[in-house]
Amino acid sequence: MDTATDSNMLRLVRTFDAPRERVFAAWAQREQFVQWMCPPGVAIDECVIDVRPGGAWRIRGHHGPDNRVFASSGRYLEIEKPARLVFTWAHHADGDYEKPRGHETTVRIELRALGDRTELTLIHGPFADASSLENHREGWTGSFDKLEVFLRKAA
Repeated sequence: MDTATDSNMLRLVRTFDAPRERVFAAWAQREQFVQWMCPPGVAIDECVIDVRPGGAWRIRGHHGPDNRVFASSGRYLEIEKPARLVFTWAHHADGDYEKPRGHETTVRIELRALGDRTELTLIHGPFADASSLENHREGWTGSFDKLEVFLRKAA
C-alpha cells in the first residue's frame, strides 16, 4: 500500500482483486459496508448510509478493552458510480449523536479499474493535528485489510 501525507492530509493507495463495481458496492450498500468498515477490534452497532449527494451517513460502535463507544457522521458531497465517493467525516463527543461534532474532514475515494482489479485512492483531511492523522491512517489501513478479506470471500 502506497502511503503519503501532505502536512495534514492523508493519502492511501491500495489495489484490490475485485472489479471496480464490486468495490464501489462495498462502500454503497449498507449490508456490505458494515462487514468491513472500521479496523479489527472495532464493532459497529449502528450504521445508516444514504449514498447520494446530500445524503447523510452515520456509524456508532465500540472498541478497545473498555468497550469505548464512538459515533461518527457526515454527508455525501459527490457520488460518481462506480468511480468516486466524496463525503464529510466528524466524530461526535462521547459517542453520542446528540453531542457536538468535532473537527470535520473530507474523505475522497477514487476507484480506478485495472482490468478485473481496482486501485483505490483515499485522500482524507485536513486533520487538526498529526495525532488525528496517524489515528486515521491506522484506522483506514485496518479497514482496508478487512475490505480485502471481504472482497475475496464475496467473489
